[in-house]
Amino acid sequence: MSKFMLTQEKVISILIIVVSLLLMGGIGLTVLFEDGSGDRSVAKEEMPVMPSLEGYSFEEARDYYKDMFEIAEGGQDHSEKYPAGAILSQSIKAGEKYERGAYVTVTVSLGAKNNVTEAPVTEVPAGPAAEETSASEAAAEIPDKVKDNSPAAFESYIPEDEVELDMLGFDTDILEGRAAEIYDGIYDILRPKGVDAGYMYYDPQTGRSIEYNADERFSAGSIIKAIYARSILDGTTDLDQGYEMTEEMLNGPYEFINGQPVGTVFTVRELIEAAIIKSDNTAYKMLYHYVGYDGFNKYAESLGLPQRMTDDNYWFRLTVRESMVYFKEIYNFISQDQNGALMKECMTNTEYRDMFAGALQDKTVAEKYGYLPQEGFYTVGDCAIVSGDDDYILVMYWRNTGETVDTEPFRKIAVLTDELHAVIQ
Repeated sequence: MSKFMLTQEKVISILIIVVSLLLMGGIGLTVLFEDGSGDRSVAKEEMPVMPSLEGYSFEEARDYYKDMFEIAEGGQDHSEKYPAGAILSQSIKAGEKYERGAYVTVTVSLGAKNNVTEAPVTEVPAGPAAEETSASEAAAEIPDKVKDNSPAAFESYIPEDEVELDMLGFDTDILEGRAAEIYDGIYDILRPKGVDAGYMYYDPQTGRSIEYNADERFSAGSIIKAIYARSILDGTTDLDQGYEMTEEMLNGPYEFINGQPVGTVFTVRELIEAAIIKSDNTAYKMLYHYVGYDGFNKYAESLGLPQRMTDDNYWFRLTVRESMVYFKEIYNFISQDQNGALMKECMTNTEYRDMFAGALQDKTVAEKYGYLPQEGFYTVGDCAIVSGDDDYILVMYWRNTGETVDTEPFRKIAVLTDELHAVIQ
């Protein structure tokens, strides 16, 4: 009996061991099979790359990317929702890989929508110097409802409802005879471009204006250099303070200010002159780095405008209307402030004067152009204070394709606007 019991117990123990081994082996085989078959038949999904959210409104980014990652506000406390909030930063930077379903926080600024996203620079056509594309100018897919024209479907988008040329503050009977002909001539140049052109004329003596597509957002390019310079010419910045041009401060490996070597010390005054007159990118970068951007942010806020500089963003897209607000203030600054003479001297002596100034050589034109080449197209703009018998301010942006920059529309518009300004006085 005892022998049988021992034998039975041994058999049961052996069976238990065998079953355990079979179960463990089955699990191992299953794991190996799943891993192996996964490698052979199903390609592993690569981690997606985070797009740039900067410039989208909070709601646009949240709605458009809701199936790709979670997005929530953070960094600033706002009591309102974000119908007009522009994203300034994000927790996962553009270009970084992320896990699907990742949680992305953003910093939101209240103000007019600042819908960004255009393709990065790939080649530089002949023409005026272009600024370096910043992180916030990085490529990203554009939702259909974003107002900026999509680079992927660029070639002059004309909306179903034509963009009108509007006169504000004028008597209804002002457009008669020659004035009507000039007005129609301006519209004939702008209308074929649809939303890829923006224009505004403003008479500071009367407050009257003419505008076309004034709320479309364009790459301002180097126009921001004059606006930034104005913000630091507020009397609190020491214009004689010197700063060293280091290799880190070069905008590019060959972008030396005035051809001077690394180690050269430039005063704030010299940097402002280089940034505006020569549209020097390194000079602008040095100013932004050394003098900072608090003054600019306070300046923009005082004008009720949404642009805010951050550590990694000092280029902007502007509407024609926003650009006009900045240049109205610059117009007053030139005539009223002790540093206004320096501002005017720089803007009336810019080296590239092939647009408004080129057409109005009998006038004093204080201007700053901007130019940004991008994949398949470019944006060029000019903002000018024109002085003659009477002063006026002129702003224009133009998106176009081609290997060379076409500035002829700016000269045509300048001539027509100058004549219209004289006729309607």
